[in-house]
Amino acid sequence: MTSIGTGLLDQESPEQIRSRPCPACYLCGTPGVLLYEGVKDRIFGASGMWSFKRCSSPGCGLMWLDPIPVEEDIGKAYAKYYTHAGVPAQRKGLRKLLRKFASVLFVLANPVHGERESLSLMFLDKVKPGKLLDVGCGNGVRLARLRSLGWDGYGQDVDPAAVAYARDILGLEVHLGELEDMPFGEKSFDYITLNHVIEHAYDPVALLKKCRRLLKVGGLLVIVTPNASSFACKQFGPFWRGLEPPRHIHIFTPGTLSTIVVKAGFAISRSATTAANAKSFAHASLLIRNGGSPPRTFGDRIKSEIFPWVYLYRSIIEHSRNASSGEECVLIATD
Repeated sequence: MTSIGTGLLDQESPEQIRSRPCPACYLCGTPGVLLYEGVKDRIFGASGMWSFKRCSSPGCGLMWLDPIPVEEDIGKAYAKYYTHAGVPAQRKGLRKLLRKFASVLFVLANPVHGERESLSLMFLDKVKPGKLLDVGCGNGVRLARLRSLGWDGYGQDVDPAAVAYARDILGLEVHLGELEDMPFGEKSFDYITLNHVIEHAYDPVALLKKCRRLLKVGGLLVIVTPNASSFACKQFGPFWRGLEPPRHIHIFTPGTLSTIVVKAGFAISRSATTAANAKSFAHASLLIRNGGSPPRTFGDRIKSEIFPWVYLYRSIIEHSRNASSGEECVLIATD
């Protein structure tokens, strides 16, 4: 059965996204329990209202969309996606000076600054550069940075606008299309990275199996994805930035992420969570909670700047107590 959005709209329009029911857990087949209902995309403006379920099996905990967009329509959800924007324009004048001061303060005051830097390089900052494939590389900004550090980097994405930017502006070698259609043979890469990609996949295990065919024996697979058991997810609920309906089909915990990686045939080297980007998650979640509108008054602007800092330290403290509470899951595996 196919409906429009959540079935609340009677007439189709080019922007509306058709959906289909998805009542059972992708991992174990157990029926889901309704977690959030009527959630809107207040960041990039995709149409519809969406609901999330969580697996009712005590040993699972996977979160997913139900209903989910039909695959033929999912491209509509990316029409205004951030990867189309390229590199932000440079700020000018006082605002630029204040931002520069804030960036220095961030380095001095942020206890997880070093981890945040490692995360920005997919935790490859301490390994020897090699041949790397960035799956779902978007506009290629991270890939360009890795190439500048000596990596033989290649990218793949299905978004034409993002790939065009990566190729034409950044000069990267990026494949437009499905992973299995890339012009590389089996066991071609030393490293494969998926940064905030696996949550977009309709069939995550199939995606990882495709990665495994391209990864050399002994090579590293690095995955970063929002954590469904994070501190901010529990605090913000339906306003949590990590939900991002309807683009995020599945949202993982450290345990469920490990399950799909093992199902795909990998051996896990490291499974953890990180609070390094807690400030960014808090800032975006606050924006979503406020209806997607930027702060208008001076007081609201001050609050929007201070609140994420306070939240960062709360997240760090919580992470010291509960290692599974970080905003993102980090998993490193080998073939």
